[in-house]
Amino acid sequence: MSEKKQYLSKRALLIIGITSLAILIIGITLYFTDFNEAFYGESSTVRAIFKVITYLGEPVTYMIIGAILYLGYNKNLAKRSVVILLFSQYLNQTLKGIFQDTRPATNVGVEYGFAEPQYGFPSGHTQNSFSVYEYLSNEFKDEYKYKQVPIVPIILSGIVFLIAISRMIIGVHDLQDVVGGFLIGVGILLLYIYLEPFLSEQFNKLNLIVKLIFTVIISILLFLIGTLLFPNAGLGLVPGPLLYRDAGAFAQVGGALLGFGVGYLLEQEYVKYNPSQLTNKKKVINIVLAIVILMVAYLPFEYLIKIDSVIYRFARYALATFILGYVVPLICTKIS
Repeated sequence: MSEKKQYLSKRALLIIGITSLAILIIGITLYFTDFNEAFYGESSTVRAIFKVITYLGEPVTYMIIGAILYLGYNKNLAKRSVVILLFSQYLNQTLKGIFQDTRPATNVGVEYGFAEPQYGFPSGHTQNSFSVYEYLSNEFKDEYKYKQVPIVPIILSGIVFLIAISRMIIGVHDLQDVVGGFLIGVGILLLYIYLEPFLSEQFNKLNLIVKLIFTVIISILLFLIGTLLFPNAGLGLVPGPLLYRDAGAFAQVGGALLGFGVGYLLEQEYVKYNPSQLTNKKKVINIVLAIVILMVAYLPFEYLIKIDSVIYRFARYALATFILGYVVPLICTKIS
């Protein structure tokens, strides 16, 4: 894949603008006509189905996507996708702390594992999925076409829509949360597409030591600033035994930025893994290996060892993403 700058066409900008305006108008209309929570699914079967769909916007899914891109397609694209995800997640958690919007009345499904302890506005799943999946849509807009129809953008846009709908159907968000998440995601996407090439160019001019120091400092500062400004974000909003999810979204972002950032820089300098030089069979083997290693390093700490500490969350995300950024490519080059 070419590393040339890829901006949105005027046609794409027009489509995004019209779609955003339409969603805003529809959202306002439904809100003031008391249809704000009308999408909640009463059927436990329907909710269970959409709970599966909502996992397409969970961190573990983004890790798998990152591993596929990193080990099997293009490391630079994987890096850029990780950065936009982390930026979106950090902004989302900051806005949640500012607005402190409570979840809808339907956020009571503790017995089904649906309830969310964090504030509601804006929807993080909607905002993050739009930012990441539509960024990838833009990257693949000229590839994999069927009769001049871009297949990847259609599929990814459908996934974004389903994730957004799933958040309302399982009852953890109302319409205003989802519409807000969508519109903020649009802003993040446009901002990132136009600013990232310039910022990356300036960052790449630095030597390795300066890059590493800068990455470490920024990661720790983002973690500390967010945690200190919003120390209780997400705590105590839903009573009872919740599906484990501590208040450390800032720790998650800071840890992931530290681990992946340092790992990526060291890998670029010393390992130089290049998926474009591999056969498809070797790419698949490396991707499977990466996912297995990631899950071993991530799942037990995320779902089994439940320590309610932002330091612990920071450390485990730093470890998992460092493994993806540096350790796995190193292993793949050694066994090839």
